[in-house]
Amino acid sequence: MQRIIGGNASKQALATEYYCGQQRVLEIGCSVGNISEAFLRFPEIAFTGIDIDEKVLAVAQRRFKGVGNFRFSLRSLQELSRAGESFDYVLFAGILHHVDDETAELLLHDALNCTATNGIIVIYEPEAVRDNDGWFFRLFYALFEQGAYLRSSEALEALVTHAGIKIRRIEDRMVSPGIVTTPYVARFNLLLGGHAQEKW
Repeated sequence: MQRIIGGNASKQALATEYYCGQQRVLEIGCSVGNISEAFLRFPEIAFTGIDIDEKVLAVAQRRFKGVGNFRFSLRSLQELSRAGESFDYVLFAGILHHVDDETAELLLHDALNCTATNGIIVIYEPEAVRDNDGWFFRLFYALFEQGAYLRSSEALEALVTHAGIKIRRIEDRMVSPGIVTTPYVARFNLLLGGHAQEKW
């Protein structure tokens, strides 16, 4: 689905839409670094990408070799938290629909523990098909979406809130195939949140 509906460019745009100069950036589930590339244009940041797959991390490490402010690691969120690492901008770039609710909530809770008091958590996820979505929209999902846990906007919001994250906003972003601007073939929920005690 990534290559068909908007590819990396659209997803990189979602990943950086709320970025406003935060220095310490964490991408959870960075894979080979396709989304991480979007942050190369911010040379002042310290970027950390983590993933559970050693092979994709090796690819990311090769791609960003020589970029001193980027690091890619197998360390878990819990390990980062225990080490006292804290981030100003924490990103879930379309990974939660690949895990069940229990795992997703644990990841979200652990991510909050790694988020600075005044930091933000950014989540974007493809939304489950709605009853009124057309046949073309449904066809693209059926052919290209590989996530087994697509959620409605309401379900995603409930999951994030239950993990202890205070939601500032959740918005829809329609995505086209990339080559042309219409028709839309997917809907993403873009969510901004952080610590409950933080005043937004």
